[in-house]
Amino acid sequence: MRTRARVLWVFAFAASVALAGQTLILIERQCRSLESALRSDFRVVLFLRGEVSEPRVKVIEEKLRAQPEVAAIRYICADEALAALRREDPDLVDAVALVTDNPLPGAFEVRPSAEALPRLSAWIDSASGLADWSDVRWKPAQLQAILRARLYGHWMRLALSTLLCAAAALVLWSLAVCLRAPARRAERQLTAAGALGGCAGLAVAVLEAWPLRRDELLWSWPSFWAQAAVVAACAALGWSMSLWRCEH
Repeated sequence: MRTRARVLWVFAFAASVALAGQTLILIERQCRSLESALRSDFRVVLFLRGEVSEPRVKVIEEKLRAQPEVAAIRYICADEALAALRREDPDLVDAVALVTDNPLPGAFEVRPSAEALPRLSAWIDSASGLADWSDVRWKPAQLQAILRARLYGHWMRLALSTLLCAAAALVLWSLAVCLRAPARRAERQLTAAGALGGCAGLAVAVLEAWPLRRDELLWSWPSFWAQAAVVAACAALGWSMSLWRCEH
């Protein structure tokens, strides 16, 4: 009866550990997916002042492309900008056409590199000397969301790395103890209880996060190896508990 109670306790404890670990993994994956989705849509638009000749446009484009902070760049001429505006708001274009043919300037649409986002303002200041810009536009709220998702993902990875190091130390200690004493039936039972508890905790975490699958933009399934590592850590936890009882 006492052995059965220990097995149930190890099962419940391992399930709780696996639930917490899988939750951290899921949050880290969602933060990574959110950052990737927001970053792929983030652009900085630099508007030229007045009409600029085509050779001058090529020179400015090459200077911008040569900067390491620029991941991709595209030049949007005035006619292309007017056509895009006409598709979005034809009434506004018709009203402006009464005054002038095309008041929109040419612009460069820049996708910054991931490393340049934390210092985006400094890069924009440095790019101000490359041409005579009439305006520079980007979405500050989107930039903050990207950086926050990156920060939260970093915290999750740091916590997971700490737990992984603790699990590795636990396994090494268990191996050292096991070399001095043969394995017993109770040890195998608690190891199996830890592994089964880990599987149960993973299942509960997946069921809790399952509604996120409706949002395909953010949903990202953890890798098989990450989940296998959680189950192995829970099995090592049950094993170490049986060895600890033997030592004391």
